[in-house]
Amino acid sequence: MKSESNDAKRLEDMRRQLYARSSAADAVEEHRLTDMSVDVSRNWTLPEPVVEPTPPPVEPEAPVKAKTSRRYRLYILYVSLFIFIFGAGLSSLYLYFGGNEISSDNIAMVVDGPYAIGGGEVLDLSISITNQNAIAMESATLIVKYPQGTRSVGDSPRNLFEQRIPIESLMPGDSRTVPLQVVLFGEEQSEQQITATIEYRVTGSNSVFYKQAEPYNLSISSSPIVLRVQNKDLVSSGEAVSITLTVVSNSSSPQRDLLIGASYPSSFRFESADPAPVFGNTVWSIDELLPEESVTITLNGVMTGFADESLRVNFDLGPAQPNDPFIIDSLLAEARADFSIESPFIEIVTNVNGDETSSVVLEEGDDSRIQIEVINTLDSTVYDMMVEVHPGGNVLTEDSIQGADGFYDSNSGVIRWQASNDSSFAAVGPGERRRLSFTVLPANDQPTAAYDLTVNVYASRVAPPGSKPQLVGTALIEAKFNSAVFVGSQAGRGTPFISQGSLPPQVGQVTSYTLTIVAEAGANDLTDAIVSSALPIYVVWRDSVVGDGELIFNSVSQQLEWRAGNVSAGQRKQVSFQVSLTPSVSQVGSTPMLLQTQTMRATDRFTGSRLQATSNPVYTELSTEAGFDEDNGIVVR
Repeated sequence: MKSESNDAKRLEDMRRQLYARSSAADAVEEHRLTDMSVDVSRNWTLPEPVVEPTPPPVEPEAPVKAKTSRRYRLYILYVSLFIFIFGAGLSSLYLYFGGNEISSDNIAMVVDGPYAIGGGEVLDLSISITNQNAIAMESATLIVKYPQGTRSVGDSPRNLFEQRIPIESLMPGDSRTVPLQVVLFGEEQSEQQITATIEYRVTGSNSVFYKQAEPYNLSISSSPIVLRVQNKDLVSSGEAVSITLTVVSNSSSPQRDLLIGASYPSSFRFESADPAPVFGNTVWSIDELLPEESVTITLNGVMTGFADESLRVNFDLGPAQPNDPFIIDSLLAEARADFSIESPFIEIVTNVNGDETSSVVLEEGDDSRIQIEVINTLDSTVYDMMVEVHPGGNVLTEDSIQGADGFYDSNSGVIRWQASNDSSFAAVGPGERRRLSFTVLPANDQPTAAYDLTVNVYASRVAPPGSKPQLVGTALIEAKFNSAVFVGSQAGRGTPFISQGSLPPQVGQVTSYTLTIVAEAGANDLTDAIVSSALPIYVVWRDSVVGDGELIFNSVSQQLEWRAGNVSAGQRKQVSFQVSLTPSVSQVGSTPMLLQTQTMRATDRFTGSRLQATSNPVYTELSTEAGFDEDNGIVVR
């Protein structure tokens, strides 16, 4: 049984080695047989031992690995790669030598026209398209993009930005020429560009193909309209300036619906214009400008600034947009008026109730003492000086100007000082001063009360009669009046709470009171009104509140804050709350305080100033006008 088991095991090992891919057969040692004869003795004597020669050692053969056949896969890969390269090369040669029937390189597009044209003139263009492909171009559309300021030709011109022209189809070898007429507007010597693109499809494909022509460039050789500006270059700060605009037609055809737009520096104040603007104070309109016709516009204003400062007023001219008659569509011409501010030879110093700032805030109803000082800063004398003050504002009436040492003309509302009523104004030497004064009495109870005073000084540098006084200086005074604010308080009994205790208050007994605080605005609206106060240590907060806003009480510090919020002009807000008092023996014969001084703070919406008002403390003594007896607040036993 043991022999059979060993045999089966050896067979299993041989089978496993035979079929294993990674196993090599074991080397087998060979044994050779000899042909040598042996003499066997008959008498069973042992012969002499014969030593058999040892055969040479046989080297075992190297194990042979099982080879797997994989070369067919490499052959397949090499053949596939060869086929791919061959096909790609054949296709490239086919495309390179014109076999691509949908190449955009086989479409020729040329945009032809003049190299220069006058602005506003009709531009004749032609766009040629040739199909050199082997198949037809279907659903073709020519797309032309124009620069800003391009218009169509006709009785009702419209702005052109992009134009799409259907071409339908172009057979192989066909050519098509598309004529176009447009009107280009632009500034003289400006460069313009027009681009053309054709969009098409081919049979059997849903793709859209494009071909763009070389951009067509041209320049605007001349503008159909010339804009000229005349003005005085050197001016004094505050001097009135005049600008003359002249619009001249340089076209052989009428120009319609033109606009002139002006942009001013912040230090320029527009006064008037002839003709008047059609929109605000910056836009003028010209309905039609015939060939060689001209239109003149005169613009008046006041230029202010610092010494040696350069200022500029810009003007643009062009056709109006069809959908907005007050906006320039494209620029045809532009011009500018340059000004240089010279050093002022007249200095003006103003003073309002001791305040030398140009903008002051006064208390409601306060009178204003105005003082003006005019100083000649030149090294030479100025002549025929005249000072005019123009009052304005809702707080002034014809009786508001008082005590003027010049002449006040209530009809025109102008205060004037000049040589005819003050001989010292005939000649003002270098460094000399002229002091002027008057009083402004404001009207009462005016909401958003304010007034302004414009001071203009005229003088001549040359002695009469060869000169005329010109505006040489100006100053502006602005005054605003704060609103009056009021805070008040009182103590009562009952409404809106239930009273407790008796009057007068007695020692050891609880007596309740209703306290009311009122916040009131004067001529202007108030914002963020807050009233703060505190309760004495012996007064108890009953946590009962009725009224406007929000009342906050700090039980530790006994501080009280009423946030009343916004209070409209002439209106009031109020809040009521309940407190109680239990008098002590030490308070007998006295009138205890229930609420300390109240302080109100609020912001004037018109002037922006932070205002404040206070009210006296509140005691246990109630008003006899409310029906209470005298001495009702004195503590008794």
